[in-house]
Amino acid sequence: MLVVLCFGLATLIGRLTDGGSSAATTPAPATSQAPAPRKSRAAAGRSKSKRRSTTKLPINQTGAVLRSGAADSFSAFARSQPGRIGIAVHPVGVGQEITLGDDQPAHGWSTTKPLVVAALLKATAAHGGLTESQREEANAAITISDNQSIIDLFDDLGALEGGPAAAAQAMDRLLRDSGDTRTVVATSRDIPAGASTTFGQTLWAPKQAAQFYAALGAGCLISRADTNYLLGLMQHIEASESWGLGSAGFKSVAFKGGWGPQNGDFDLYLVRQSGVIDPGTPYAVAVSIVAHPPRSARSFEIGTEMVTATARWLAKELTHLRRASRSCKAM
Repeated sequence: MLVVLCFGLATLIGRLTDGGSSAATTPAPATSQAPAPRKSRAAAGRSKSKRRSTTKLPINQTGAVLRSGAADSFSAFARSQPGRIGIAVHPVGVGQEITLGDDQPAHGWSTTKPLVVAALLKATAAHGGLTESQREEANAAITISDNQSIIDLFDDLGALEGGPAAAAQAMDRLLRDSGDTRTVVATSRDIPAGASTTFGQTLWAPKQAAQFYAALGAGCLISRADTNYLLGLMQHIEASESWGLGSAGFKSVAFKGGWGPQNGDFDLYLVRQSGVIDPGTPYAVAVSIVAHPPRSARSFEIGTEMVTATARWLAKELTHLRRASRSCKAM
């Protein structure tokens, strides 16, 4: 995607925005694809989870993904939060999805990075797959949310597809394949302050984001080998960005966070996270969480705390049922 306001600022903003980051530096409050401020870690380290029984349970065909009473529980939980919060939970296999709280479309920020990588994996599948250099950049783009790496990969996608608009359309096609008929990848070249990419400005509701990650987890968007590769990257997020789903005690989780200042206001962040819990198993569930913290000098940190609290609420409410595989045509 095409990129930064001015390349002199690209390095700085690329680290300060779009949920993007760098392993070497400690950026100031970031944005959608910018590195998260390291001074305050919402959750240092990952909580240990109880080992699930190895006894196989009957396959559930239609059951709810959350426990009975979860909607009321979430309403009470949401009232305790300092700002608006929304969550969508979608079984990767057969089952009923559910959306609770705020489901308004919001900037995708760096949660769109796996979508870029998936589109490039699909585009290069007939040409031998990603090059070694592209794999290095995919690793940096996902695990440390490096903005320049995802910009380079988006440019590679554009080179294959016929330009940046065509690259965005390739991403749109994956969204349609997931069953999302609403979301359109942003293509405007007017990148706001605090942002590093055009696609990071895509308006993506929690429900549609969870739908995409469920289809990804089910292997319905790209080959199974490429699916495992991408989800594998998402299971190795650096510690400083492992708040939320990475700190809720799940045994296995593949996820990507995104954050950024709203309308260029660095005291008013949007913080979000999407991923797949128990990827590659009959228990797999996709989830998307979006937090709207209040205006504050600590807006980003408050947002990460909200996402972490929501992920921990989810850990208590999931039904953990074995589910039959879903037909990709039914996504």
